[in-house]
Amino acid sequence: MGFFKKLFGGAAVAGTAVATAKVVEKVRENNPGGVGDVNQDGRVDYKDYVEETKKAAAELYGEASDKVKEAAPEVTEKVSAAMGTVKEKVNDVVGDVKENAGEYIEKAKDKFDDVVGDVKENAGEYFEKAKDKFDDLKDDLQEKVADFKGDFQEKIDEVKDGFGDKVDEVVEEVKDEVTNE
Repeated sequence: MGFFKKLFGGAAVAGTAVATAKVVEKVRENNPGGVGDVNQDGRVDYKDYVEETKKAAAELYGEASDKVKEAAPEVTEKVSAAMGTVKEKVNDVVGDVKENAGEYIEKAKDKFDDVVGDVKENAGEYFEKAKDKFDDLKDDLQEKVADFKGDFQEKIDEVKDGFGDKVDEVVEEVKDEVTNE
């Protein structure tokens, strides 16, 4: 469970970093000369930045919502078409199984009897081969997990560093704006 928690946590951090960067871009785009006295209290302070940030976030949310609404009919149409095809295929398979059930059962019994006889004759050999394959699989998985954990941690560290840099940059801009007033 810890692995998936870290995976989704990393994805959440990355998503937050991207969303934050987009909001900062939108604030800059909306205020090319810097944030002004938005709340009309006679000074430019953090409250003005908060208002502009809320406004930028709302605009971005609206744009994203419009894109989803725009794509929804096309996606719905594709899903409906795919479901119709799946339904046809399932009906064909069900009809075929009903029509040929006795024949399929006899074939399955014959194959099962063949497999049981073969397994009885070669059980020791099969178990040894299976054990070898599972050992190889275990070794491969341990190696892949170790590689993935290292690569994933590296990416998380990059995202954290990038997020920290962006936050530091915004903090410095806010300080500059506040101290310049």
